[in-house]
Amino acid sequence: MDRIEETSNVLKQISHYKNGEIEDFDLIKHVCNYFDRIKGQDLNQSDYKFLIYLANICGIPHFFDILKSRFEHDLNIQEFDLNTFSALLYESTLHTDKQNKLHKYQSIILDNFEPNQQNRYFLSASTSFGKTHIVYEILKKMKYQNVVLIFPTIALLSENLEKLISNSSYSYFKENYTIHTLSEVEEFGEKNLFIYTPERFLSYYEKHEDSIKFDFSFVDEIYKIDNDYIIDEETKENERDVAYRLAVFYSLDNETDSLLAGPYLEFHKKNSASYNNSFDAFLEKNNIELIDYNNYEIVNKSFSNIKSSSLYKIDDDLDLEFNSSNKTQRLVQTLQQIKSIQQNAIVYCANRGKNGGVEGYALNVIESAIFSDHDFSSYQDIIDHISSNFSQDWVLVKGLKNGVGIHHGLIPKYLQKEIISLFNSGHLNVLISTTTITEGVNTSAKNLIVMHNKKGSKDLKKFDAKNIAGRAGRFGYHYSGRVIVLKNDFMTTIDSQADGIKHKNYDSESPKDEIDLFYSEDIFLNQNDKVKKKNILAEQIKRNLPDKLFSMYKVVSRMDKIKIYDSISSYSESEFALINRLIRIINFKMDIDYDGFQVVLNTIEPIVKNQNLKFLMEYKGATSEYSMLTNLIHFYLNGGFKGSIAYQLGKGSHIDKAITETSKFVYNTLKYQVVKYLGVFNLMYKHVVSL
Repeated sequence: MDRIEETSNVLKQISHYKNGEIEDFDLIKHVCNYFDRIKGQDLNQSDYKFLIYLANICGIPHFFDILKSRFEHDLNIQEFDLNTFSALLYESTLHTDKQNKLHKYQSIILDNFEPNQQNRYFLSASTSFGKTHIVYEILKKMKYQNVVLIFPTIALLSENLEKLISNSSYSYFKENYTIHTLSEVEEFGEKNLFIYTPERFLSYYEKHEDSIKFDFSFVDEIYKIDNDYIIDEETKENERDVAYRLAVFYSLDNETDSLLAGPYLEFHKKNSASYNNSFDAFLEKNNIELIDYNNYEIVNKSFSNIKSSSLYKIDDDLDLEFNSSNKTQRLVQTLQQIKSIQQNAIVYCANRGKNGGVEGYALNVIESAIFSDHDFSSYQDIIDHISSNFSQDWVLVKGLKNGVGIHHGLIPKYLQKEIISLFNSGHLNVLISTTTITEGVNTSAKNLIVMHNKKGSKDLKKFDAKNIAGRAGRFGYHYSGRVIVLKNDFMTTIDSQADGIKHKNYDSESPKDEIDLFYSEDIFLNQNDKVKKKNILAEQIKRNLPDKLFSMYKVVSRMDKIKIYDSISSYSESEFALINRLIRIINFKMDIDYDGFQVVLNTIEPIVKNQNLKFLMEYKGATSEYSMLTNLIHFYLNGGFKGSIAYQLGKGSHIDKAITETSKFVYNTLKYQVVKYLGVFNLMYKHVVSL
């Protein structure tokens, strides 16, 4: 690095910025790059004064702080000149209290929120922008009484709960709010803060709609209202878009203030070919103002497209040299060279399997022995726990013993959290993951290695690719992150034209699910939609079914509930007797009666949309009269997760497959799909027997 040349260049960029020749986000990149190159140099008082000036002129004073927090520089400035004093004075305006400060662009958003007006904004920004941090500053400023924060996953819910309870910087919330995370609320406080997933929020709303009116709502990962935008390692269509649209619908009720947020959502001008007016209509109808900070990369990203050459100069710290063109060997050699500069890496894979997926590449890395000297003694207790409760032969255990973390949707959630913690604390060298790493998981990785340009069998969208790339580098830890693309077309997607986000409830041309018919205004329904909605309401009236039945389990359609009602209404005396016996056994033995449960499954099977669940209900084997689902639930109720694994092993499955199948059943099928349909059955059964 030539210090004089680099300093001259950044000064030129400041001049261009002051003359209006470059945008503020361009200046951020130049200043960020300068800090990245100078962070390891010997710095004196003059350097520190110049650097604090740089950090503040681009609006990110945190750049200067990182020199001390991460790179062990002594930032004690002994003499102040006018520029230094001016910089520190400006920085003081970004402090919200003694412990917290914003960067300039977060502060602009905070300033938009004012008392005695409706404050509704939609923020699209880079992954490094710090969107959630702004929310907590808004709450402190506005002093709302009842607040709901909606996050996409239990992991993010838990992370934010832990922050509020244990981090002294957030003590305000523990001291001033009663914090709720479960849909069952026994007692409300004077001020209440609810932290939910969309499904928990809907469950709460169904039970307590008239209890509390929210003053403010925050919905993270707002792109999930559009099924096409949902990042999912599964090849099936994701069903969460309905829950997200309903959660947004109810969170905007009663003129509440709101902040909706998401990463890298691109918006097109009305005359562009990709323009779709449905999201604009959603914003306009709900009086929501758009804030676009997509270009503000607070942590820079460098992209290296690794193809067939044997040598690549990545930057001043890393050169990659290869002696093989084989993709797996290049991954191993890349990790080895990253290890040599004492850094960690995330490896992105399209799927979780052993054939070119997370577990397969994990085994390849383990067998390469590049981390064979890894010391896992500091987390031996975690390995012992997994070995005891799952199996010592599980690929996850093998990985942990070699400093390799595995992260995908079928790893139990509490283990996912432990693996991320081990990676962030430096105990693991590499984290190999599917799209689960994009679900708001915060990691300390500087390096991201991209193995595929797909999610499952689907091609990535530009949005997916930018969100995945956003995992390289973390604000407060790094000035820049490396994205290393290994022999695939990821960069083609990054450079492609993005599709705009759509909201089907505000698009008369969009095909609508039955549920969406009842959450769309008439102007956004075509004639067929209106006829269908009228016919559904007629079926409800014909049976004299109260609206209350349809306000529960909102993600199940009215006609499906009516079908369940009709089926239960036609039960024979023997079928009612079997259901009563099932209820007794559940209450007293926490188990199921096979005959009674089969009656339930026969009732709900016609309305089940999920093909995997439908198969488990229909498949009975060559000799059994009971569905496979009946057996799976029996073994889970009797032995929990471990008992379900034992059931799979008893069928001859390898331990890795047994754990995968159990996880798929418990987390994807049982706790979301089965619970939903059994809840609807219970609702309609109680109504029938009450008549």
